[in-house]
Amino acid sequence: MLIVGSILFFIHIVALVAGGANSVVMPIVGARLATATPDLRAGFLDLAEQLAKVGKVAMGTLLLSGILMLWLRWDWVVPSAWFWVKMLGIVAMIVFISLNEMNAKKARSGDRDAGKRSKMFGQLTAVAFGVVILAAVFTFG
Repeated sequence: MLIVGSILFFIHIVALVAGGANSVVMPIVGARLATATPDLRAGFLDLAEQLAKVGKVAMGTLLLSGILMLWLRWDWVVPSAWFWVKMLGIVAMIVFISLNEMNAKKARSGDRDAGKRSKMFGQLTAVAFGVVILAAVFTFG
């Protein structure tokens, strides 16, 4: 099981990098949406959609690999209370990502204020991501 656990950990880290990069870039794209010309706006919306797809795959991979690792490497035993802080951070990320998805629909329909909200949701997601990383360090050392 050690090899399976190590492979899962590798997959988890790759998904973490993809999701982390997304949480850094998405607020920048969102901020540009608010003031972009129509031509640039279409490009930013396309980029945001592509980033969102990567983010969804990364989040799904993180959730699945995380659950499998908790089972295979720790036999469902939670290593510390910091694990629950990590889980709260993950829930917060999912909430902010979902809110930003709903906001993206408004942006596509022409709502110019959606860009400002996109920046805010992106920043909140990034803060939640930071909490997840910090809690993971304290949880798993």
